[in-house]
Amino acid sequence: MIDREMVHQLRTELGELQPPVLSLYVEVNPAQPENERRAWELRARNAVKALGAPTEIEEAVLAALEAEIAPEARTLALFAASPVAERKSATVAITRLPLHISLPLLDLTNGRVEARWGDPYIAPLIYALDQYERTAVVWLRGEGWRFFEVFLGEIVEHTDVFRSVEADLWREVAQFDPNRLREQLRAQAMGNRDRFARRMENIATRYLQRLAGLTERALSHFGIRRLILLGREEATKQFADLLPRTVQAMIVAHVADLPHPEASPAHVLAKVLPALAQAEQDHEQRLLEQIARQPGIWGIDPTLTALQEGRLSVLVAPWRLDAQVWMSGAGLLAASREQAALLAPDSEPQPVALRDVIVDLCAAFATRLEFVAGPAEDRLLRDFSGLAGLLRW
Repeated sequence: MIDREMVHQLRTELGELQPPVLSLYVEVNPAQPENERRAWELRARNAVKALGAPTEIEEAVLAALEAEIAPEARTLALFAASPVAERKSATVAITRLPLHISLPLLDLTNGRVEARWGDPYIAPLIYALDQYERTAVVWLRGEGWRFFEVFLGEIVEHTDVFRSVEADLWREVAQFDPNRLREQLRAQAMGNRDRFARRMENIATRYLQRLAGLTERALSHFGIRRLILLGREEATKQFADLLPRTVQAMIVAHVADLPHPEASPAHVLAKVLPALAQAEQDHEQRLLEQIARQPGIWGIDPTLTALQEGRLSVLVAPWRLDAQVWMSGAGLLAASREQAALLAPDSEPQPVALRDVIVDLCAAFATRLEFVAGPAEDRLLRDFSGLAGLLRW
């Protein structure tokens, strides 16, 4: 999985690419009929050959396309640059990233491939590295909880999070089942019931509070801001009540337990992915509702104007961003040529694809960029004219 150190390394590596660079994005999802038997490879090869890049670049990219790719991959991102004299290297520099997610900001209508030769087109990848949220999954599993991190469609288990917990504690936590406690209370003498129940609950609460502390420290250590609790419904709700409020606010879902306590990380990922997708859809709908209530601002021209005035805290764009805008000689954007000409009357406006400039533009004005898909994307296009934002003031 791509950890935070690797994100920094990738950002540095991609930032050092000097044009001209061959940038290639390919949809490789094997579940799609058009990708059976690696049919995507032929489409990618044809797209690369059509660019007219130098022979050494083309050959290096075509060779990289032949390498094996994990069946879980959804997008292949690949960058190739000519040898840099200062580094005294005679080989083409290749960066190859099979990703387990789809990416925004791509035009994949042409054979599900986007290929460019010239300035490096790294905006889709940088957006994913910077803006996708890491999610923790805590599996409240009998005698020995497990802690996982999910990022960019991949999962890794951090086995050291609960390693310090003694076996006796796990047994006490596993044995504290409220249903079982109620059965035990029925067998107690009337006068001892309350005392017995309080003692059992106090022991379990003390142990669970220790586990809550370990969970909070792990979330902080790994820089995670979303949490899924996996396990029996009664157990996950009881544990959630003992978490600090700041951690409770991170919980995006409670997911029913897995039948096998030794399930692999891949099985855990398959179990929680639907909950993650639903949480993302709910977030996107809430964001649009907030824009409608604030009131926010929408429409391409009003939104771009507010953005370039520094008035937007969040900009919301459709996943398939295919709008064309106009750039004035001063570098400002407008929805029409006429509006762009008013921004810089002494220069001729030039048409640009909004997806090519939106990431850098939002970064320049410290505006968070969010892409919406599915029902939220349909609503953005239908009710908000394709672009919207939350105002700072």
